[in-house]
Amino acid sequence: MTTTHTGYLLIADVTGYTQFLTSSEMDHANPILQSLLGALLEQVGDPLHFWKTEGDAVLAYSTRQDFPSGETFLTICENLYNAFALRRQDIIANTSCPCRACANVGNLDLKIVAHYGQFDEMQLGPTKDISGADVILVHRMTKTDVTQRTGIRSYALFSEAAAKAMDISDVMEPFSQDFEHFGEVQMKVYDLAKSWEKLRASRQRYFLGEEDGVWTFRYHFDAPIGVVWEALVAPEHKQNWMDRIKTVTVENPKGRLGPGSDYHCAHELADFFYRVTDWEPFEYFSTRIQDPARPGISLPETYHLTETEGGTSLRYTMGKATDADGVRSEISEQEASAFLADFWAASFPEMDMQLSQSN
Repeated sequence: MTTTHTGYLLIADVTGYTQFLTSSEMDHANPILQSLLGALLEQVGDPLHFWKTEGDAVLAYSTRQDFPSGETFLTICENLYNAFALRRQDIIANTSCPCRACANVGNLDLKIVAHYGQFDEMQLGPTKDISGADVILVHRMTKTDVTQRTGIRSYALFSEAAAKAMDISDVMEPFSQDFEHFGEVQMKVYDLAKSWEKLRASRQRYFLGEEDGVWTFRYHFDAPIGVVWEALVAPEHKQNWMDRIKTVTVENPKGRLGPGSDYHCAHELADFFYRVTDWEPFEYFSTRIQDPARPGISLPETYHLTETEGGTSLRYTMGKATDADGVRSEISEQEASAFLADFWAASFPEMDMQLSQSN
């Protein structure tokens, strides 16, 4: 059986491995690669489908045109890099072995290439495979001179088609290269290591545990954690499931969703404005929401996601309402929790139903 899809094609490739392997002891080099690939495989899940491994690379693809959005897809790429970098760091920190393999782990790096196009998905016995011209192109994109021409070692390379589908090409650098049978292909380069370092350097934590808040609401979704995250943060999805919300808009001063993004939710009863204060995809995000009835009063919130065997558990916690001087407003807390108890009780089941229908 063959099904034609339009979606993302992704290859996460450990770079520097050929040189590492040929100059290292095999009995240590292979377990190191397996550990690094294992860290990447842990990040591959719905809305991406694992395709296969090829030597020192992990391949995946998406088949749902509504998921993932560009923001979520870029976050998936960043999470792949983070998982790789942390595992590499752990290997270096936890070995005292003097062999060349263990000594040269730091020379390994990661590149991610992605294309958006059409491909055929085929069921071959117990496994699935994909094919098509766009599958060939994404493989060709792994053989470029990005590092030589840009100096960027840890990068994500997106075809122009992928960049347009993601709609966030402003945060990327233009690049092009000629490929046999495809001609000059326009692409975009994203510096994964630089992005990660920049985010962490300027970051402040605003995470509310349940014990830190004044009111908590819990809900379990049947959908995977990446899909739930996107539905919670993407404005085009939020306005579809939030109860009595007419429109949701967002401003991203830094060019993409994250700390500093400002949401405006137009509810039938009032306009709600809140700003993202902390952002840890796909684990949690925190915001600070203004009290629409009391100018100057705002409340912190944290949405904490936990992956479960049957889906995703969400813990929403609201903190103390205060003014700019830190003076508490308990009446704001009481009114907000009363409103949200009804709002979330209506909204989250609707979101869960919509996600189940989009599978």
